[in-house]
Amino acid sequence: MPRFKRAKSGRNLVLLPGSAEKVLLAQALLNDVRARYPKQPLDVMTPMGLTNLVKRFPQVDELWNMPEPNMGIKVFWNAGVTLQGKDYDRAWVLPERFKPALIPALANIPERTGYRGLYRYALLMDIRLARKDLHPHLVDRYRALAWDIGEPLPEYQPVKLKIDEKQQAALLEQHKLTLDKPVLAWSPGTRNVPKDSLNSVASLQAIEAELLKAVEQGWQIWLFGSRHELLEIAELIAQMNTQLAASVTVLAGLLSWDEIVDLMALAKAQVAQDNALALLGLSCGLPTYLAVAETPKHLGQATGLGAEWVKVDQLAASLIPWY
Repeated sequence: MPRFKRAKSGRNLVLLPGSAEKVLLAQALLNDVRARYPKQPLDVMTPMGLTNLVKRFPQVDELWNMPEPNMGIKVFWNAGVTLQGKDYDRAWVLPERFKPALIPALANIPERTGYRGLYRYALLMDIRLARKDLHPHLVDRYRALAWDIGEPLPEYQPVKLKIDEKQQAALLEQHKLTLDKPVLAWSPGTRNVPKDSLNSVASLQAIEAELLKAVEQGWQIWLFGSRHELLEIAELIAQMNTQLAASVTVLAGLLSWDEIVDLMALAKAQVAQDNALALLGLSCGLPTYLAVAETPKHLGQATGLGAEWVKVDQLAASLIPWY
């Protein structure tokens, strides 16, 4: 039985987490909210640094900026008051801190759902306890919020991010990129990779040997990464096999989130670690491989959206079907 009487009209609001990884995982919840309430507009609130990414989510009707976590309570208070009278019936609060939960409460949104957190009992109406035994993937714990307690999750249906074809063409010209060979997206960085997975991630030298095989099969490689990884990537390219280095186009640090979406969507497959770029490639519809020396015991964030652990010596063979 539903726990609440469901309103038949009004808008839905989702307050998204503050990191790119969690925002990309939260797309699955947006899919479920859209599927459950197909006639109600779906709005989201996200930190300003991620708006270029979230505006590519096809599920979103309107986008609000969320105050940064280090801002004072007064800023969150004002954000909630601003939403009063916006016809919101339901809100889902994915951040587990106190201040984001203030926003829907002060906006007078009648149905407010989220996981238990410090001092949130007076702010949420539907308080859940995260069941890691039932939903080991964070993406499934997010999805569970869209449904009533104990309700089984439907099969996950991925939705691709929106592409700006004009910007895509401009980026190809700006960075002198061609599509004469199939593109393999490579994200070798180690920032924001869970510490328990680093021990099982295969060495870059072993991955490079497999990527060289892929180049010999006819692939070209676009290397994606953040501006914080530029020194490590420059060192990696300097030590790389000459033939492989000639086939790698380094785009790390040169692109905003929406530009990464437009270029990554042109790739045929992706090799990555378990981080935000792996999740982004999956959201672009790419088959994504997480190269490891041995299959890790933990599940990994990206596997929740369909990424596959693959032994590093089988990497080149795994890419053949997507050539």
